[in-house]
Amino acid sequence: ALCIATICATAMIYAQLKSVPRWNHWTTLALFIVFALAGGAILAGQGAAAAVACAGLGAVLMTAFRIGDTAFERRAQTMGSATGLGDMGALRVFEQPHTSPNYLMREMIYLVARKHVARLRAIALGFAALVPCALLILLPHHWAVLAGAFAVHLIGAAAARWLFFAQAEHVVGLYYGAR
Repeated sequence: ALCIATICATAMIYAQLKSVPRWNHWTTLALFIVFALAGGAILAGQGAAAAVACAGLGAVLMTAFRIGDTAFERRAQTMGSATGLGDMGALRVFEQPHTSPNYLMREMIYLVARKHVARLRAIALGFAALVPCALLILLPHHWAVLAGAFAVHLIGAAAARWLFFAQAEHVVGLYYGAR
């Protein structure tokens, strides 16, 4: 119970951030929980439960990708709403606020090419959910199968986690004119 509470608390750190619309959604909490259940079930040697959790993880990942892709636009953020100056008329960036990239620009304004996003999503979905699920269903219950399923799951989890941060469109990008 305490482990699940810790996972939920960690997920809510991200999910409560209104400045990152992709995270400010129920799928963030669901992803954290299902990733924990899938990885934990594989490590615990619970083949059937792990296969079900991996299938659920695949469904939640696809849902999170679909909903997250339009989250920023649905929030209808503008440079005016990001700066609080929206009622003063149309705004534009006249001059960059810094002469060189700063922490916000390096960590909060990250653009990923669409071809890379598609490839990384396929890796995340396939390796975190589909391949482990297939291994657990099709192969006999053995420690080597579980170890292989967990190793593949970790690769997919790493790709999904990288995408989680790389695709997070922060409203600070509007302030810098990067959106």
